[in-house]
Formats: sequence, structure tokens, C-alpha cells
Amino acid sequence: MNNYNVINFFNDLKWRKLIFNKTNNITKYFNNHNIILYIGFDPTYDSLHIGHLLPISIIYRYYKIYKINFILIGEFTTKIIFNKNKFKFIKNNIKKIKKQILKLLNIKNIKFINNNYWLKKLSLYKFLNNICKYISLNFMLKKKIIYNKLNNNNSIKVTKFLYQLLQGYDYYYLYKKYKCNLQIGGSDQWSNILTGIKIIKKKYNKKVHGFTFPLLLNNNNIKFSKSNKNNFNIWLNKKYTSVYYFYQYFINLSDNNSIIYIKYFSFLNKINIKTLINEHIKNPEKKILQKQIAKELTKWVHNKKHCKNTIILSNILFKKSFNIKLINKYINIIKYYIKTYYYYFNKINNILIFKFIKKKIFFNSNSEYKKFIKNNGIFLINGIKINNNLITDFNNLIKNKYLIIQKGKKKHFLIKFIKNKNE
Repeated sequence: MNNYNVINFFNDLKWRKLIFNKTNNITKYFNNHNIILYIGFDPTYDSLHIGHLLPISIIYRYYKIYKINFILIGEFTTKIIFNKNKFKFIKNNIKKIKKQILKLLNIKNIKFINNNYWLKKLSLYKFLNNICKYISLNFMLKKKIIYNKLNNNNSIKVTKFLYQLLQGYDYYYLYKKYKCNLQIGGSDQWSNILTGIKIIKKKYNKKVHGFTFPLLLNNNNIKFSKSNKNNFNIWLNKKYTSVYYFYQYFINLSDNNSIIYIKYFSFLNKINIKTLINEHIKNPEKKILQKQIAKELTKWVHNKKHCKNTIILSNILFKKSFNIKLINKYINIIKYYIKTYYYYFNKINNILIFKFIKKKIFFNSNSEYKKFIKNNGIFLINGIKINNNLITDFNNLIKNKYLIIQKGKKKHFLIKFIKNKNE
């Protein structure tokens, strides 16, 4: 243990509002006991999203005190959620998310454990007699998701109950095998954590602990979730969320969320964060907090080079005047970070937006385009606003083959024109 001791650890998390629920006397307990922490990740997808950065940042802070962390991969519990025909994806998902976690933490002594190892060996008799008998139905019905469904007369699958019991068994197994005495998870996992704590108390008459962190919300106060149907997740894999749009998400945070996020994610100390918040409140138009968060997280999740390039790109695309010299200088950066569409031609004098509408690059239909223009949507071609079908003279293309198109305030597209389908 160094100067960053257990009291500082919990006080720091509390100040950052990273503790949502916690067991009683948790700080007092860990003043006298070593913390052996674990958290679980279910491999339901082949990438983590920014909501997962909350627990990963907590683990990283915790590592300053103790050098042992257990990360549980919930293969067995994921199989309960998945249909059998999706089982083949689980191994690949595990491989990908382990790689992401290792890259983000970049620390030694991270121990990955898979609950498939012990749960697949668990007999029904042992499960019923040694685990289930300690947990009452009343206790399980207090779980918020179960309680809400019952109140709304919705059906509940037995697996909803089993998941809670199996996760409780995970904590029991890890305490028995590795002396894990702290489980952390999102606020929606509180009942599951309490189940494990209760089983250990009944089996060994030992007190263990847990705490939850808040779920990460976007500007619309909707949580990030791998199962979200609105597809607004910000993924840590650039295949699903480009580095540029990852950076832009944080640049466009609301002022309220920027204050929340800077405390959640920044590894700056309390004094520096308070200074940034005060400066931001005085000059919110400068987006001091948003830029700091975007910079720190883009470096962390991707790397310094990607961060530097996305800052260059943002400065180019969002300058009030269109700087052709900058565009020419950094065209390779633009090509890398902005999705490029290709337009093949034989002979052309002028380029009509109708050609792009047919390809459904910008609009799903001609009527959607007309409605957008009628409502004064910002549609820029090389920095010039248009309000009719004619885009530009072909001779005005950047480097004789590129157009940069902006739809609305934030969406950008790069069009590359290729003669006779050859460079």
C-alpha cells in the first residue's frame, strides 16, 4: 500500500460520484483487510462500449493500492441469455473483449477467470441444496427489474431468477477459491451482488462487501447498453464507432454531462478537475471540459496519434471558413477518419445531388432531401451552402477528385470521383 490508501480510494470514488450503492462499513472493513476485487463482464458482444470504461477506470484506480484484480468472464451466464445458435460467437467475443481490457488497463496481475469452468460442473443437487436454500423468494422479488415486471403484469422467465442465483454462486466460488471479498458492478447489478454476499454469510458466517457504480447516460439520459435497439452506443472498437465520431461524441456532450464525465473518467487529480470545471463554467462556449474529456479518452481507448489526428480533423471541418490549403495538406487524415464514398464517371461537367440521392448516401429519398432543404438544414459542399440540385463545377474538386459534404451540424462525408473506375 502507498500514499494512495484505501480511505483515499473510497473518498476519491465518492467525490467522483462513482459509488451508487455500497455495503455498510465498507471503508472501515478495508482499513483492516486486503481488498481482493472482482467484476464480471458478459461476452454478449465482441466489443465493449464507453459504459464499460467506468468499471475499468475504477479497477485502474484500485490498482494503485493493491496489485490483484480478478476479471470474471461470464461465458456460462451468457449462454442463458443467448439462443443456442449464437453459442459459436461467444468464444470470439471473449477473445476480443479480453484484448480490449488488457489494452486499456496495461497493468500486470490481471487474472481472467471464466465462470463456465465451475458452473458447467455444478450439479443440480448441489445447487439446490447448498445455494438455493439460503435465498428466499421474497429476497429475490425485491430485485427492481423483477418487482417492476410483476407490478406491470409482465411475464418473467425463470432464467431471470437463475441469473441472480448463478451470479451469487460466482461470488461464493471466488471467495472460497481466491478469498475475493469485494464485488463491483453497475447499479443494475446490486441485487445480484447482495445475493452473493448473503450466500457467503450463510455458508461461512463471513462478511464480504460490494458496491455499484452509476450507469453511464448520454445527453438524452438513456443508458449505454449492448442490447440497446436505438444504436446510439459509442463502441471502443473503431470498426463500430470510428475514432473521429468517438472523439466528436465527447466534444458534443452537454455542459451538465461534461461535468459528470470529467469526474468519472479523467485521471487528473481533484484540484485540477475543479480548476477545469470553474474555467468551463466561466466560458462554456470554449468547451474546456468537453475537449479535455475527448482528448483523454481518445488517447486512452485508441492512442496518441489517433487523438492528434482527430483534433486536426475537427479543426478543419468545423472552422467557420473553408481552408483549402489545410484540406490539401491533411487530405490523407480526412480519408482515413471520414467514410469515403466513390463516384465513377466517364464524362461530366457538373455534379448533381440527384446522383447521390439515388445511391442513398445522404438521403433515403428525393422528398427527404427537399424537406431537409426546405427546413433550412445545413448542407455544405466544400464549405458553401446549397439550396438546389446543382452541387459544383467539376473543375472545383479538391485535388481534382474530392468533395467534402456536410449534412446538418455534425455529419461529414468524403466523395472521391474516379474516372472510368480507375485512379
